[in-house]
Amino acid sequence: MSTVFILSCDNNEMEDELENDFPFEHVVSYEFLDTISTDEISARFGGNNLASGFINFDITAHKITYMTENYDGTEVEASGLVLIPIVSGSSKLTSFQHSTLAKDPNPEIDQEERAPSYLPQNNAEIHLSAALFASNGYMISAPDYIGYGSTGDMFHPYEHAQTTATTSYDMLIAAREYAEFLEVKLRTEGDTEVEELYLLGYSQGGNSTMALHKYIEENHSEEFEIIKSAMGAGAYHKTAVGDYIFNFEGELGFPISLYLWVMDTYDRVYLQRGMSYYLKEPFATEVADNGYFAISNTNPQEVFTEEFITDINDPSSEFRAALADNDVHNWKAEAPIKLFHSREDALVPYFNSVDAFESMNAMGSTEVLLETYEFGGDVDPEDIHGMAGGRFFSDVISNYFRF
Repeated sequence: MSTVFILSCDNNEMEDELENDFPFEHVVSYEFLDTISTDEISARFGGNNLASGFINFDITAHKITYMTENYDGTEVEASGLVLIPIVSGSSKLTSFQHSTLAKDPNPEIDQEERAPSYLPQNNAEIHLSAALFASNGYMISAPDYIGYGSTGDMFHPYEHAQTTATTSYDMLIAAREYAEFLEVKLRTEGDTEVEELYLLGYSQGGNSTMALHKYIEENHSEEFEIIKSAMGAGAYHKTAVGDYIFNFEGELGFPISLYLWVMDTYDRVYLQRGMSYYLKEPFATEVADNGYFAISNTNPQEVFTEEFITDINDPSSEFRAALADNDVHNWKAEAPIKLFHSREDALVPYFNSVDAFESMNAMGSTEVLLETYEFGGDVDPEDIHGMAGGRFFSDVISNYFRF
């Protein structure tokens, strides 16, 4: 591990020499960010006894860039965060997909600075959860996704399954190469040279994790041996979500902005019809001028056009086909998956995980499990999705990945 410490000093000449001696194929650039001690990680958790049992190693943080393909087929230089535990043995390679980070013209709403490669203190997933997993021996590969970090000036194709999967997969390939460069040993399956791989993510990260797992098993099963995947509260069943949201009568009770973003993504990728096809006025103009978060109205029947809602209910419509192309709930998984979801989750309905659990098991998946959270009346309904996220990361590290 001496190379890690060399990278942490200011000897640029030594860094250049090391880079020139290594035949990079996937990493475009790399940057050492910080060394984070076990004491510092423990302080982040306030000495919590549960967390302290998993804080075993100092970690180093690095930003890397790599090439990947955007939704329109263009090659872009994407970025991500790598967290490496300083261990004498091997680390467990882990792809960590982050949850939704708002992109908005209003700087008070925009969350670009919370992307993983910024090593943000104001993103609990990275500052707390990812650091804890790394300190427990997991080497974290956390893609920013296209639209953040080095591609921050680009549109983020929100929950487009193919782009999410390839961006995260290419980050993994680059992270593995970076580990080789730093002489970091990764755990392999048995006597093979195939690296063991863990996958996890919550909310958008849950959807991204499912898409990545599916993509690896169907296209690159020889590259990694997926040991376990953990995914929480993801919108896996897009056609059912479309039925639920766009046909909902009355107030949804939560902002409609994220669904507008998904809708806009699918329009750009598949239809190219523009906001006026989807949204009534003045909403179409408001979104075009001020972004998805400008709309406060949460009544779908008042926001969406009758033409669009009619097409949503037409199995042969283009938008319906776009939703179906992003369904990731109905396939056969070879490696174990555990789904986590709150029954009372209004933002990402619970049926997403139930449908995935039932469909994937019916299709012969090796092991797909479902853990249901119950919060009841003690928690404000608006807080349930976030509360379940904190519990998800705790349960994964203390129970599911531990055995």
